[in-house]
Amino acid sequence: MKLLASSCKSPFPLTLLFILFSFISNAQPSFPTDPEQAELYYSDIEHFVEAYQELENNSDTLAVLQTFYFDRATPGLKEFINRHQLTPQMLKEALTKYPDRYGLIPSMLSNIRETEARYKELMKTYSTILPNAMYAPTWLLVDANRGIGQASMVGQLITVERVADNMEKLKKLTTHELTHFQQAMAMGGQKYVSLYSSSENMLGICLREGGAEFITWLVNDDITRTKSLTYIEENEEALKVRFKEDLQSQNKKYWLWDSLDQKDNPGLLGYAIGYKICKAYYDKADDKTQALNDILMMENAEEFLIKSTYFQ
Repeated sequence: MKLLASSCKSPFPLTLLFILFSFISNAQPSFPTDPEQAELYYSDIEHFVEAYQELENNSDTLAVLQTFYFDRATPGLKEFINRHQLTPQMLKEALTKYPDRYGLIPSMLSNIRETEARYKELMKTYSTILPNAMYAPTWLLVDANRGIGQASMVGQLITVERVADNMEKLKKLTTHELTHFQQAMAMGGQKYVSLYSSSENMLGICLREGGAEFITWLVNDDITRTKSLTYIEENEEALKVRFKEDLQSQNKKYWLWDSLDQKDNPGLLGYAIGYKICKAYYDKADDKTQALNDILMMENAEEFLIKSTYFQ
């Protein structure tokens, strides 16, 4: 699972039980394998915009949000609420604190046909990279400005308030989350979530996120953590040393979700160095199809790192 490119701390550690339950308890889902049948759902945006407009004449913000948005939640929004405990009060506070962000959403909705067209093209391109992909739907949601995006067994959950004016960013985030779904399908739910219960999982998580970033790069010619990648490449030798040292102590603070509070350098550098390792593995491989399968499966992170020769 992953956080969208944002400045807030990832909710992942707080929602681990929800994620484990979702992936383990549900049977392997069945979604289309034809990219033409991939679905983009935005009813929750429509409901939010209705609430937003109603608030022009109705000062009871909590009641309006509850009636127009929460009570009409789609399966995607219901899954999101369960994972991240979104409430009308949280959304009200975010509306007050970040009015400009939410003011972009009606315009996004008015251009939703263009967004749909971009989504369809994205899915077609994705199928050229991973021909055997399964296309879980993408749910566009409105959250309390936390910048959350995750894969789930009901599909990709993407919050839009931070990307409403940036369709390229939305494409990259959707690609990243769809790739996490492919990882879960390739490995099976039990193996997929087992990484997060391990006490020494730093390398595995960086490579899982890096793998999703690498597929994102193949599809979009860019990754979600562009600033982190630039920082890695500008300081690569020193950061390689630090990464290896932190792997020994399993110190994730500089590399993963806690790093989003860092002020001196971009956060989530583990995503970017994971991408570099996956790219090195892919570039070195004679069989590119097998290399992509290895990136999706990633059952032995240490062995994968050695074979990548990234640190040599």
